[in-house]
Amino acid sequence: MRAPPAIALCLAVVGPAIAVAAQPLPLPPSAELLTNAEQVRELTPAQTARAIPVSLTGVMIDSADPAPMAIILADRTAGIYARAERDTNMFTAFHRGDLLKIDGVTDPGQFAPIVIANSAKKIGVANIPEARPVTYQELITGALDGQWVQIEGVIRQCFAPDLPTGIQHITVAVDGGFVPVRFYSQAGQPIEPDAEVRIKALCFYQFNLRRQALTPVLEIPRGESVLITKPAPENPFEGPVRSAASLLMFSPKNLYDYAHRVHIRGVVTCFQPGSSVWIRDGSVGLCVQTTQQQPLVPGDKVDVLGFPMPGSYPPILGDSMFRKIGTTAPVAPLILTNFNDAFAHEDDLVAMDGKLTQIQPVLNGLALTLDKDGQPFKALLRPASSGTTPPNCQAGSRVRVVGICSLSYDETRVVPGPWQPASFQIVLRSPADLTVIAGPPWWTLKHVTMLLGIMTGILMSLIALIVAFSRSRLREQKHHRDMAEAQFAAVLSERNRMAREIHDTLAQGLAATSVQLRLAKKYLNGDSENVGGHLDAAQELVRESLAESRKSIWNMRAHVLENQDLAGALQGILKQMADGMGIVTNFDVVGRSRRLAPVVENNILRVGQEAIANATKHAGAKRIDVTLGYQEKQFFLRVRDDGCGFDPEKPPASEGGFGLIGMRERAFELKGQLAICSSPSQGAEITLTAPLSKE
Repeated sequence: MRAPPAIALCLAVVGPAIAVAAQPLPLPPSAELLTNAEQVRELTPAQTARAIPVSLTGVMIDSADPAPMAIILADRTAGIYARAERDTNMFTAFHRGDLLKIDGVTDPGQFAPIVIANSAKKIGVANIPEARPVTYQELITGALDGQWVQIEGVIRQCFAPDLPTGIQHITVAVDGGFVPVRFYSQAGQPIEPDAEVRIKALCFYQFNLRRQALTPVLEIPRGESVLITKPAPENPFEGPVRSAASLLMFSPKNLYDYAHRVHIRGVVTCFQPGSSVWIRDGSVGLCVQTTQQQPLVPGDKVDVLGFPMPGSYPPILGDSMFRKIGTTAPVAPLILTNFNDAFAHEDDLVAMDGKLTQIQPVLNGLALTLDKDGQPFKALLRPASSGTTPPNCQAGSRVRVVGICSLSYDETRVVPGPWQPASFQIVLRSPADLTVIAGPPWWTLKHVTMLLGIMTGILMSLIALIVAFSRSRLREQKHHRDMAEAQFAAVLSERNRMAREIHDTLAQGLAATSVQLRLAKKYLNGDSENVGGHLDAAQELVRESLAESRKSIWNMRAHVLENQDLAGALQGILKQMADGMGIVTNFDVVGRSRRLAPVVENNILRVGQEAIANATKHAGAKRIDVTLGYQEKQFFLRVRDDGCGFDPEKPPASEGGFGLIGMRERAFELKGQLAICSSPSQGAEITLTAPLSKE
């Protein structure tokens, strides 16, 4: 019988050769039309963006979208992803196995080149081509996007079907790698971990935004199923029990043993729900990765089924399941007396003593640094283990830690031979696994630092006190020295003044007297009248010289200041000058009376003496009030009378040669001020104010 034209065309286009990848066909010289899938796949993203026309004829392997708005089309060269123009439902009427003719343009797609179809026409029906057997290494290259492939492996994980979509997920171990597979759940033979399977599926990829492949993802079309070539054991926990020490050991007969689950029996030493459980099988510890949440406690006996995972030291069991079979006494930790003993007990429960040197919070708990035999190691207390470190656990304490020993290795180039661990840490199960054997010595770094700080503070305080005392003594000595220098300068100035006055007055007066006496002697036997005149002149000169001598003595320091203080001397002068004259006197001292520099006291005394003398001799006063005041930074002397007063602008002439001018000069020497308040018939008030300076 002759085949219908459509079937003949299908056989001519696809036929048996569609299962064999043909050599890529070259682009047409004009690049105006692409006629096979491989020509599209070989274009760069920049080339496909030019929307090159495409006309393809091939078999629809499956829809690539539930709508469906996209399909996978396979011709004699390769498979290609085709999407309907403007995401219309162009492919709704087509089914798996239909022979289609698609016209459209190229597009860069999100990962690999695709075809944007503007028309699609069914021209017949054809057999689905044979899937291409591939390895894990071929899958991870990213070159098989949209291709119909076949893999063989062992199921590692099975997930429950997604109820809304009915899609089920499994993970298949292929050539040492793991490939996720999606398919529509179907009733029939159950799919369980550890079963050997053969799968035909379309290959897609998870990729990043830079168009780089991350993980291959296989999708089985509707109508296809997972072919189980060797089912999983019906009662896996009834299989032979292996020892943890025998995993991945050399055996020429167990070449593919790592691909299937093994049965291990042991006693729980530590459990982290939904993550890991550690057991001891005989004298060996083993880490088992599991998502089971069933609670376990140390001492529980368990059967474990899991896949050995090579590459770690020692191997661990991945994608595992367990069941509790009994309870026994908790496993005692292995006491490690030497630092290097830990390297032989990874994943086992151990105990080690050491000196706690540091406690540091980290993201996954508390990191304790301990010292053992002069070598440091870490102990980790995870936050999941409730509580904190014991309150008496301080740096410097000697402690014992109990937990799971975990080794770490240097990332070095892989070479044949043993892989030596570089360090280890002990993962504590709870704060109870940390025991303080002995507290820290008092002479810890903290205490020594504190003591040094206190001693430094005391020493600095003593130095400050000494410096302050020294400065005070220096200031006091400078004050005494300045006072002595001022006194000496005053004495020297007074001596010079007295010398000038004696030279200008007393000495000259005596010289003139001597001349008059010689003249009187000359005329003694002659003119008696001339002798009397010369004697009268000599007497007048002597009287003037005597007055000048009294004035000079008046200006010298009063001897009364040598026997009593300033207040007593002023009070004595007031009493002496007012006695017998019917004058009422009053003397007050304001503030704390104290001795001043001699030159200062002498000037105050002379000002007060002159003011009192003026009031008693010239003012005709009936009352005199004298006030001497000592304040914190200055003193004042006030002499007030109720006499006849005077005009300060035109004061009366002084008979004693001192007067108001002398009082102002003494106030100037004291760096003070002399205030005169008086008017005719209103009495007078004289106030001397000066600072109590050190100078």
